[in-house]
Amino acid sequence: MLTYIDSSILACAYLFDEPGHDKARALLQSSDHLLVTGTLTVVEVTGVLVRASRCRRLLELDMTLAALASDLGEDGPVTLVAAPRDTVERRATQIVYAHGLRALDALHLATAELAAVPLLESPGDKLGFASRDTAQSEAAAALGFTSV
Repeated sequence: MLTYIDSSILACAYLFDEPGHDKARALLQSSDHLLVTGTLTVVEVTGVLVRASRCRRLLELDMTLAALASDLGEDGPVTLVAAPRDTVERRATQIVYAHGLRALDALHLATAELAAVPLLESPGDKLGFASRDTAQSEAAAALGFTSV
């Protein structure tokens, strides 16, 4: 299943003390899902990991950032996707208004809708959406995505 993973899932996969870490790692390693995420995820997850390192939750920052780069690289399990910024921002604003989400959560949903949905093989296929945020997951379901 083609699945968009929110930055919350990816960050969790690198933080061993985070609840849900094993599940996030399993998703990254699953052959049942073709994983995609927005380019914004690179900045978000890097920020999470740097902050975790500064408060001593993450001891090997450089090694972890290298693993992130590898996972998001050409041969990694996650493919980066993007859509035109103005289109994404316009759609994200509509999603914020309709669902009351935080801006970054809406940007991920808009990116999933605009950049990942067109990658589906058949018109009846549904995009999976993985997030640790309940409100974002509910909005994803309302937009027609399958919760992963």
